[in-house]
Amino acid sequence: MCFYKEIEKSVDILKKGKILLYPTDTIWGLGCDAFNIQAIKKLYQIKNRSLSKPMIILVENMDRLCNLVGKISNFVGKIIINNKKRKPITIIYDNVSNVIFNLLNGVNTLAVRLTYDPFCVCLIKNLNKPIISTSANLSGFPSPKSFSDISSFILKKIDYAVEFRREEISNYSNSRIIKIVSDKIKILRV
Repeated sequence: MCFYKEIEKSVDILKKGKILLYPTDTIWGLGCDAFNIQAIKKLYQIKNRSLSKPMIILVENMDRLCNLVGKISNFVGKIIINNKKRKPITIIYDNVSNVIFNLLNGVNTLAVRLTYDPFCVCLIKNLNKPIISTSANLSGFPSPKSFSDISSFILKKIDYAVEFRREEISNYSNSRIIKIVSDKIKILRV
């Protein structure tokens, strides 16, 4: 299927509050509209994941990032821009209370990754909203580096699986997760 047809189909799925299985800048992910509480709850159920464990939100540009987390410091901005050609990085931001996702797990932090992956960028841009992104596996099981690694249980539970890049094997098993505290980087996941 053509790239743009896949984007169109995927956006339609997300707008309907359904769960999408899609290739990301790291591994195959499960995603939904980051502002649809019912879809988010369904995603937690599919993964058999506790609501106390937050998921990552993907954005496609700095404007959308700032809309979610507020003004970011020059220090954080440089980290994001300088990381473009390295392993994808997720940053945990403090004092974020304007996102419905936070209401589920009662936290005021938000894990956000600015993605440079062409499919993800186009998907988010066309949806015009950030998306939840979590590994396409049951909680506690290995993350799928390729489409063929995804369990039949997950495949039966999702609403649509993107028919793009299914033969690829990811170079990464996840994104690096960091938190910035007083302009110092605290690595939470390598």
